[in-house]
Amino acid sequence: MKRRRSPQGLERTSSRREPKKRILVMCEGTVTEVQYFSGIKDHFRALPVEIGTCDIDGCGRDPLGVVRAAEKRRDTAHRKAQRQGDAYLAYDEVRAVVDVDEHTSLEAAIRRARESGIRLAISTPCFEIWLLRHFQECSAALTSAIVQNKIHRYVPGYEKHLPEDFPYGEHGTARRRARTADPHHDSPNRKGRNPSTNAWLTIDAIAASGQRDAKSSRW
Repeated sequence: MKRRRSPQGLERTSSRREPKKRILVMCEGTVTEVQYFSGIKDHFRALPVEIGTCDIDGCGRDPLGVVRAAEKRRDTAHRKAQRQGDAYLAYDEVRAVVDVDEHTSLEAAIRRARESGIRLAISTPCFEIWLLRHFQECSAALTSAIVQNKIHRYVPGYEKHLPEDFPYGEHGTARRRARTADPHHDSPNRKGRNPSTNAWLTIDAIAASGQRDAKSSRW
């Protein structure tokens, strides 16, 4: 089998199977999003996936700041990979997760993500709309406050923290509901209608880098 050649002249050692992609997922939120994607990473046993947060990277907690933080983390990893001659230290794919809420930097973030090759997942009005779709359909326009209240019905005491028994296995149901509500919101770096989310694109990428068979994981 031919060796897989990584960008910028770095190479990965050949093996019987094509190595899983090393993926960075940079989150706008510092609690809920990080907990959720960490849970999905564990669900799929996706060891090559790293979950980043602006709380650690010191970026502004807005869409543009998240994209910049993702660029910084990616470029730092690539330089380290070049210095050590180890392509496994670089990221094959970089994704970022943001929401619309009341941010004014979203359009700038979308443009920068496209230019930088970062795949942006956008939720309207907020990331919690993706969590809510693990439990119910929702098609009428919503505010962030209404979404939060609805989640409380299913997750008593929810205050930006996910319980240990959150139904990560229902991601496939949430995916179907999200695609039904906005069929055109099926690519990164694109804002959908209210309510909408293409967070499922990030889950798909994590699943592809995992050791668990996605087909047996309630798609």
